[in-house]
Amino acid sequence: MKNKIRTFIKVLRGLNHVCLSFLLTTINKQISLPPSLATEIESKFEEIDLPRKGLLVKAGEIANKLALIESGYLRMYSTDSNGKETTVWMGGRGKFITAISSFVDRKPSYWNVEALTDSKLHTIKVDSHFQLCHDYREWLDFENLLLTRALSALEYRTFELISMKAEMRVKAFMERNADLFLNVPSKYIASLLGISEETLSRLKKSS
Repeated sequence: MKNKIRTFIKVLRGLNHVCLSFLLTTINKQISLPPSLATEIESKFEEIDLPRKGLLVKAGEIANKLALIESGYLRMYSTDSNGKETTVWMGGRGKFITAISSFVDRKPSYWNVEALTDSKLHTIKVDSHFQLCHDYREWLDFENLLLTRALSALEYRTFELISMKAEMRVKAFMERNADLFLNVPSKYIASLLGISEETLSRLKKSS
């Protein structure tokens, strides 16, 4: 009986290592991880399952977690006084997501961050994140990298919305995010692109 318990514990540890290896591999592709930082990351990140329609961040509340998506798809959106939703970001495997201004400035979020599908995430709490920034220059560099990429993505999306015709926006988005078209409802993609769902359907057929 004792041998069976030991074997079971080893299996659980092995499964945990496999899950964490995705986290470390993803981060290590972007910064060089010293062993001590890798150990800290493993101890501070938590794996969670977020069901479809579940919220990582709720508008009006302060974002307390930064998440890496291992599986599934999430979106960031706002809701106006009439109940109309506007999607401003979507992403899947390998993407980091939070409501950045809320997470960094510790102010209520303008945005909801919602799971579009059942999703597996690796999350770190804000205090743990900033402790890593304080203790490790590499993690601070990683935070700066995430912020720079978020700003670059916002800049590019703004350029598309004001300078590109709808058909060009759809084509560019399809080329960059083919998996989203296969896994995310069209109404969210249309909202992100600033067009109606009917226009998106027509442009997809003609492309």
